Formats: sequence, structure tokens, C-alpha cells
Amino acid sequence: MECSDHGQFSETAQDHARNPRNHGPLTHFNGHGRITGPCGDTMEFWLYARNSQVLKASFDTDGCGSSLACGSMAACLVEGKPVAVAARLSQQDILKALGGFPRESEHCALLAANTLRAACEDYRLHGTWRLK
Repeated sequence: MECSDHGQFSETAQDHARNPRNHGPLTHFNGHGRITGPCGDTMEFWLYARNSQVLKASFDTDGCGSSLACGSMAACLVEGKPVAVAARLSQQDILKALGGFPRESEHCALLAANTLRAACEDYRLHGTWRLK
């Protein structure tokens, strides 16, 4: 699938690929994760949490529309949730929320879930404020 071919995406997935939410690093954050997946795409998540509650989540990726859609949806799904709940977000949770995704691109949802989990773990271990 070409990165520009979103024909197999649901309308929700197309919207998140074309207009990603919470895209770009947070200026102030206390949780960060960065993973490069087997496909070569790198994803980063930043969390701003207080009292173990995710107040803001953002992401960035060098991947194409599939990675953008998955990162965007993952960030949307965890805002306002406890960090412990955010850390349990799964590949299937992201795919279900996107409502239709090409099978060959489902690994992007796994990359998003794993990277978000790494940011949650960073918050749990360190929780110190940092500036980008």
C-alpha cells in the first residue's frame, strides 16, 4: 500500500492520517518514549501527567499515513485517563477505535501502543518535568 493510498482506511482512520491530532512534541512533559519498529518507522510519545493522570499526550513519527493515524488515535484515547490505564492501551484498542485499517499496516498500531507504554513507564520511573 502506498502511503498516500488511504482507500482501505475507514473514514475515521483517513481523518486521523490526514489531520493528526496531538501531533508534535510537548514543550513541557514528564513522560517520553521513542521506538523504531521493525518496519523502520520511528514513533515518539510525550506525556504531561499530574497525580498519575494523563492531561496531555502527543506524538511524532517519521512514518506515513498509517503511523500518523495510529499515533493520533492513541494520543486521543489516553488523554484524561490514568497513566496506568494509558499503559494498557493495546494494538487492538487503537485498531478498533480507527474502525477499519489495512491488514498490512496493523503493525503501526502495535508501534503506537508500545511507544505510548514506554512513555508511561518513563513517567512511572522518573516523573520529572523536562523541557523540549
